Amino acid sequence: MKEQQIMDVRRMEWNYRPNSVTGKVFGQKPLVEDKDMEVSIVMNRYPAGFQTVTHTHPCGHGLYILEGQIKTNGSVYGPETLIWYPEGCVAEHGATQHDDATVLLISNKAFSIHYIKDEEEKKRLDKGIQPVISDVGRMPWFYRMASTTGKMFGKKQLHLDEATGMQINYINYPAGFTTDTHTHPSAHGLFVLSGQLKSNDEYFGPGTMVWYEEGCIAEHGATAHEDLICLQISNKDFSIQYRQKDYQKIKNER
Repeated sequence: MKEQQIMDVRRMEWNYRPNSVTGKVFGQKPLVEDKDMEVSIVMNRYPAGFQTVTHTHPCGHGLYILEGQIKTNGSVYGPETLIWYPEGCVAEHGATQHDDATVLLISNKAFSIHYIKDEEEKKRLDKGIQPVISDVGRMPWFYRMASTTGKMFGKKQLHLDEATGMQINYINYPAGFTTDTHTHPSAHGLFVLSGQLKSNDEYFGPGTMVWYEEGCIAEHGATAHEDLICLQISNKDFSIQYRQKDYQKIKNER
């Protein structure tokens, strides 16, 4: 039976490592390495003044800002912003001079980096591809009704990946909202931003990533007295299949 996987960042040590070009040190907490689509989710902490060298990636990836500000390609963005760098985008990024920055780095497939050596190489590789900015505070809520319970919940779609079908959504489950037991034909995770996530009779607070492997049977939602805000991240096309009988069988076997 496939179980939900729990990563509580508050209980994880930072892995400090130097940038391979500049030697400047930054912190990482690996959260998810997806076996199927090779989606990667890592928490990065950039000290004040830390900046990467101009580079590109053979994958699309995003930085969701949790704390501080990110400076990228001459612009500055604050918390609750997703900066998505399409595959081949030439960029440099990091923290501002006076504040540390904490981000979730989310890739759409296997993650690696190529540092650009000089202006000649930059001109050759730069195709004019620009980062895509999703500012949660400036986006309207899309409210929809759960097909089985009729309860309403809110969603802001931050990214829908054309290449792989992966999604990044900003979700609001109102107090008392819970899904019926279900499964998905994709792996996906919920990263708790505020409130508490109730999932399979367990409770998880802010800074917790709950990752459901493809085929994992689950029910989840908010607690009775508090709204839940979370990021929902899938590794490919996302759909839902309700499975009440299967879950009841599992509970009886425990």
